[in-house]
Amino acid sequence: MLPFSQTLTHAALKAMLAATQARNHRALLDASTSPREAQWSALSRILTANAETTFGRQHDFATIGDVDAFRSAVPVQSYEDLRPLIARQELTGERCLTQAQPVFFHRTSGTTGVPKDIPITQPGLDQIKQHQKIFAYAVSRGSNALRGKMFTVSGQAVEGTLPGGTPYGSASGLLYQSQSGLVRSRYVLPPACSDIPDYNARYLAMAAFGVAEASVTGAATANPSTLVRLLGVINEQPETILRAIADGRLPDVVTDHMPPQTTIRPNRSRADALTQKLSVAGKLTYADIWPDLEAVMTWTGGSCGVSLRSLAPAMPAGVRTVELGYVASEVQGTINIDATRNTCLPTLVDTFFEFAEREAWEDGAADFLSLHELEDGADYHVFVTTTDGLYRYAMHDIVRVTDRLNQTPILEFLQKGKGVTSITGEKLYEAQVLDAVTTALADRGIQADFFIMLADQETAGYTLYIEGASTDADPALAADIETRLRAINIEYDAKRASERLAPLKLSWLRDGTGAAYRADRVAGGQRDAQFKYLHLQFAHDCTFDFSAYAVAT
Repeated sequence: MLPFSQTLTHAALKAMLAATQARNHRALLDASTSPREAQWSALSRILTANAETTFGRQHDFATIGDVDAFRSAVPVQSYEDLRPLIARQELTGERCLTQAQPVFFHRTSGTTGVPKDIPITQPGLDQIKQHQKIFAYAVSRGSNALRGKMFTVSGQAVEGTLPGGTPYGSASGLLYQSQSGLVRSRYVLPPACSDIPDYNARYLAMAAFGVAEASVTGAATANPSTLVRLLGVINEQPETILRAIADGRLPDVVTDHMPPQTTIRPNRSRADALTQKLSVAGKLTYADIWPDLEAVMTWTGGSCGVSLRSLAPAMPAGVRTVELGYVASEVQGTINIDATRNTCLPTLVDTFFEFAEREAWEDGAADFLSLHELEDGADYHVFVTTTDGLYRYAMHDIVRVTDRLNQTPILEFLQKGKGVTSITGEKLYEAQVLDAVTTALADRGIQADFFIMLADQETAGYTLYIEGASTDADPALAADIETRLRAINIEYDAKRASERLAPLKLSWLRDGTGAAYRADRVAGGQRDAQFKYLHLQFAHDCTFDFSAYAVAT
């Protein structure tokens, strides 16, 4: 049974959300009845606000009168297209992309190895906060997840400052720190946990605080693989964690990274009870640790289904999975407005969306579509125009229309787009793989006739297949390539450090495998004269069985 004090604060939190967010929730539902008008309103507001910026003047924002004119005036943008303007505005204050100055940059991996710093203006930050509140309102209406304590995993709020002095880091960490006192009182993890630079120490800290708190009713993390890894840490070091709970003293490796006043309450009876469960079953589950857990709020699309299936046996009976929505570093694409049905409505009053039909885009012959033009069941590449200065920005994400609310499509994230893979949020680009593999092979004087890397969601790992002189290969080649990937992709590095990604596997292929693959693709309809292939693919998208051609690993 939960403490009475938590019942009281839950009632206060629920009443506060109803009083402040019911109207905003209703407004979003109303907008879904006329998505065409809502989208033009969002776009025209963004164009008007930024008409006098460098980018706005270059593309005549002030004269754009409809969506077709916008598409004619502004080509599709990549981050590298915008990088010089983003950097110049941050350094000089010149209004290059937005009239409102960025107050924060969300750092994520980039295609070239240089991190991407996604600008967030104060209006953009306010939008993110508003989206979170509407989501919290939906969760409070559709579940009892907020009834007790919340185990919420966020990123490091501030990792440093850019040359102009603007902080960069994780927007999720920033929001975690800026919640109201009422919300913060329900946190299990102190914000300092996210700032621990050592991944092993960070997960041990999360494990100690999490296992110490029995009254968790809601767990929130972007990727469920985090909870899989956390449970692994708990069962790898149960004695350390349970001793910390019994003594009320965090492990030394954790206290070295935490503020001096950070403690956990000594609770010998809880440590003893969990020790008893551990001695009987040989391991702990989330059902043992959080028996009142009501809901896990997380992504469910893409590779996340694999982690969720892995977690299911460890959860208390009846735990609900609440979709976190299509959320990326660049944009919050959807908000779950009905936690019982996981209805994820596009943020159509704030963000202008464009889409290109998946196969047509990948064949280089797609028309751009607006939100109201999408078809049920179809898959699309996504392009966004945001308050924060991303204009017709290619997200390299694929979404599927799963349903419709009023006249607006409901979207589900399917996977990263062509040439980009992500198993647990690492967003690995083909260009990064080409760079890491070719330089590592060149350093060893190895001539590879063919190579391809496959991302396997089932094993949460990558396998690199190389056709070449395996007998002369350095056995440390796989580790070297992985080191290079970790150096040029900060998110790949983070996922490997936390062991949410398995180590890179290398498999040598016998002579002629590349030719066999080409013949297979040509037989499948690809033009032989124009044959090209992606060196980085999802394993489930690749129908060719490379393992049948493997000669050594």
